[in-house]
Amino acid sequence: MSAAFRRGITFCAGLVILCFGIVLNTKTGLGVASINTTPYTLSEVEGISLGTATMLLYFVFAGAQCLLRRSLGWKILLQVPMSILIGRIVDFFNDYVLTFQAQGLADGLLLLCGAIPLTAFGTTLVVQTDLVPAAPDGMVRAFGDALGWDFGRAKYTFDIIMIVLSAGYALVRTGHTVGIGIGTVAAALLTGRLCQLFGRLLAPWFESCLAKAS
Repeated sequence: MSAAFRRGITFCAGLVILCFGIVLNTKTGLGVASINTTPYTLSEVEGISLGTATMLLYFVFAGAQCLLRRSLGWKILLQVPMSILIGRIVDFFNDYVLTFQAQGLADGLLLLCGAIPLTAFGTTLVVQTDLVPAAPDGMVRAFGDALGWDFGRAKYTFDIIMIVLSAGYALVRTGHTVGIGIGTVAAALLTGRLCQLFGRLLAPWFESCLAKAS
């Protein structure tokens, strides 16, 4: 199996795992993943599908990267069709696969223990293969580059910012927060650290693929 093929397969697997983890987190009943608080809030407040809200937010992230980097690279441009694809995958998992909700605290915690590592693992695969980043990951990387931070630290900080913005939007529109709970806090605290861990564990794989495929 060629390095380029392994790289492509790793990227595609990461994309699917990431979307699965994001949607799984919405089923816990304990609060959605930190990066998903804004699209989930938009979906619930404005009455649009989760995938559509995700796609619209990702368009905003792609535009913000242009401003941070002061350029319009092909990796940013390709985030537009990729955002549409992610939106459709999210709706597919949400509407046809993960059609349940946790029925109690124990169920919610169990789902959360799967959702957070899956989201972090998928994120790491997509980012480290260095093909087309998902718009939030590209945004986090641009944010981190602007501040001179590594990806894990930048993601941790960016997740906190997203939670605050989502809470503020929901409070203004409805008078209460939407989709924010202990699961949101856990995701914000753990996802970035898990990305760092997975990045270190899989570093030889990523370096091999990138070196041979370049």
